[in-house]
Amino acid sequence: MARAIFWVLLILVLLMGQEAKAQNVKREGKTFIAESNRGASSSKDLLTSYTWKDTKGNEYPIVLHQYTKGEKAGKWTVYVVKTSAKTGKEYKYYIPNGEQIAEDIRKEMDT
Repeated sequence: MARAIFWVLLILVLLMGQEAKAQNVKREGKTFIAESNRGASSSKDLLTSYTWKDTKGNEYPIVLHQYTKGEKAGKWTVYVVKTSAKTGKEYKYYIPNGEQIAEDIRKEMDT
């Protein structure tokens, strides 16, 4: 449990750093959303309280990802932030069947 909280806080801090110029913060259930005035973003990411457990037993907080531009505009998927064992760099791992998982999470968040 403490490990999951650590990852949630770490990702939240990283997302805040990326959105340092954000003017507004909106709350949706257990998720806080930084809304940027930059307008150049092609997606919107929402850190949720849900977690993903991989085959090795590691748990990661799930991030909802919505495309706002292009042919995927309006579509949702989910990913987790993992760290490469070789390089130590973070990367986004898009979860298989992410569209269905995103839909399920969004339904639960709306209720």
